[in-house]
Amino acid sequence: MKKPPIVNKVHLLLIVALFAVGLAISSFSFYAKVRFFAVVVLNELVIMSVVVVVLYSSQKHSMFDEVSITRRLRLALLFVVLIYVIGFASVHFTEPEYITPRYAGGFVMRANSWSAVIVANVIGMTALFSLSVCLRILRSLILHRQKKNTAVYFHLMWLLGGLSILSAAGTGQPLRYDPSANHPLTFTLLLLTTALMFINMFRVGWLTVLNRRQKFMTFLGGIVFTLVTAGLHGAEIGGGVTYADMVNSYSVVAGSFLFLVTVFAFLYSLATTVVAFLHLPTAAIYDKKVREINSIYALSRTINSLFDFDKIVATVTQLVCEATNAQACWLEMATTRNPTSRSSFRFVASRSADHFRVPFLEVSFRRFLSGEPAARQVPSNDPDFRSYLAYPVETILEARKPFLINQVKRDRMTRDLRRTPIESLLAVPLISGEEVIGIIYAVKAVPFGFDQDDIAVVSAFANQTTVAIENARLVTESLEKERLAEELRIAHDVQMRLIPQEVPLIRNETHTLCLDIGAMTIPANEVGGDYYDFVKLADWRTGIVVGDVSGKGTSAAFYMAEIKGIIQSLAGIYSSPRDLLVAVNDVLFATLDRKTFITLIYVDFDISRCELHFARAGHCPLLHLDGSGAHFLQPNGIGLGLDSGPLFRSTIEDRVLRFDAGEVVVLYSDGLVEARNERGEEYGETRLCKSVESVRHLDALAIKDRIVSNVKAFVGSARVHDDLTCVVLKVRALEEARAGDQRVPGVTDAEQRTGGLS
Repeated sequence: MKKPPIVNKVHLLLIVALFAVGLAISSFSFYAKVRFFAVVVLNELVIMSVVVVVLYSSQKHSMFDEVSITRRLRLALLFVVLIYVIGFASVHFTEPEYITPRYAGGFVMRANSWSAVIVANVIGMTALFSLSVCLRILRSLILHRQKKNTAVYFHLMWLLGGLSILSAAGTGQPLRYDPSANHPLTFTLLLLTTALMFINMFRVGWLTVLNRRQKFMTFLGGIVFTLVTAGLHGAEIGGGVTYADMVNSYSVVAGSFLFLVTVFAFLYSLATTVVAFLHLPTAAIYDKKVREINSIYALSRTINSLFDFDKIVATVTQLVCEATNAQACWLEMATTRNPTSRSSFRFVASRSADHFRVPFLEVSFRRFLSGEPAARQVPSNDPDFRSYLAYPVETILEARKPFLINQVKRDRMTRDLRRTPIESLLAVPLISGEEVIGIIYAVKAVPFGFDQDDIAVVSAFANQTTVAIENARLVTESLEKERLAEELRIAHDVQMRLIPQEVPLIRNETHTLCLDIGAMTIPANEVGGDYYDFVKLADWRTGIVVGDVSGKGTSAAFYMAEIKGIIQSLAGIYSSPRDLLVAVNDVLFATLDRKTFITLIYVDFDISRCELHFARAGHCPLLHLDGSGAHFLQPNGIGLGLDSGPLFRSTIEDRVLRFDAGEVVVLYSDGLVEARNERGEEYGETRLCKSVESVRHLDALAIKDRIVSNVKAFVGSARVHDDLTCVVLKVRALEEARAGDQRVPGVTDAEQRTGGLS
């Protein structure tokens, strides 16, 4: 709990000390039976000090500016009532005696017992403290939403009031609205102060921010406050003595301060009561506007914090009911694009009062909002609930404007609602672009329940709801895309691990020759259908396969993983590539869908004989560069999965190629030769031959790098549309290979590892 500042404690101790000094002075005057001028002056100075300290302390205290207006009003009334309570308690327990004053002679009432001195000091100090705080509260109300000269008039009023009090203290006569009872200067200052009171009494702008209930309570409280402040002048405590008499006997300054503050509090309370009464008829309209603004703000906050469709539609139906005081509200969303009839909408959210029951709404809500199969059955007594509101929906879809009927039972467009308690109907479309995506309905059980303001408010709700629903949809799509992207990234990583991570070391039995291999594959998207693989066979043989699944994406990647496993399982069983591919086709035909096929080339390389034994299942030709030039070898064969067996067996053939040292063989997918530049030109087989011929003297990895570099330069900024795979084979002397690999200038290490094409 926050401790009060030390200065407040000092002020409180100072007030207690001044009270003690004042009591001592009053006691001395009573027992001395003589009124010393110096003692009187000293007593008045003490009273002035109390007023200054209390006013200064309350002015510096921020509590009265931070609490609500209604609480300030209650505090002001509480402090005034405190004077009554302490006054009655003091008189009841002490029974003081006073000498009745002669007002016209200018003398105040005097104490006739020491108990009367104590009571006068207690009541006077209570009045000073309570009225000072009350004045501070009235100041905070007057300066609420102040105009240019409000503060000037208020402070000028109390400047003249202070001069009036000083003048009254100087003459020893309490303030009265009687020229014969006051000095002319004092009476003139009193009249000027009163004129400024009339100017300040109508500063009640704070009333406009109160709701209807608060204005009504302020009206009742104003009546009580007016009577209480008026009673401080004429209410008797006992024995014909009033509060004003007691305070005047305590001090002329205190009595004059009581007189001015109570007069101003009476006038201000009277003005507040009258203005609050005049505001009561329009308070309901003000409350409605405040409710509408708060509802729109709440929906805006919901839109900014929620991206859940169910929560958004539930919130908007609740807020529409609150803003329009509707007995029921529901939201329907279109089930198709560009809806044309009532049947194109479904219920998604509803809100209704407990006592408001509409059978067709209950049927609809159970039908669409319940997950239980039994609840989704439409009762036999209302089989065609979609027929309700058919005409209003058609009107809304045609005009794309709000629909309002304030006499539902008399309008032919809503004759189907005559057996319901609905008397007023408001329907507002949710429009996204030029398309109606939903309709908000609000109904009341009284005719003429909606007006143009309600249409504007619900239209504002509809616009914000449309934005919220679109945002929720976009967020959902974005999250879905992120999820798919993450899954594709994982699939890409998995697929890349299926590709051989290292090139096998292939040597002959005498360790004089080796097969140099450069290989890479690049999917057009995160995952693709191209792949290459190496299979270890018996008798110094190695299987090399390059495949291409029709299409791209995840399905092609799955088929690629499947065929990799099939070939790895069957390659060691069959001695010829043709027999292997026939067996692979037999297995795949039963699993591939009819829209998918796989092209593939399989090479059985025997390093001891330097022979390539290969077969081609509809794949790209094999490029062979020997001493006579470049040759594309294209034995017969159709793609895997296109035929169940007979046609495939009769078509596919084996081919044997003698492969001498220094010669180059390139296996590739169609994504390489069909790569297109920005002008739509294909890379083609001719450019491929030139790329290989220019670097055929280098190792296989360098040749592969050159091919990739040339394709990359040719494609430029154009998008790659197909997977790209390239495997380069070259027989080299083992000592030459050990001497070190050569590299193509301009190709980075990263490009050498990944193929360099993005």
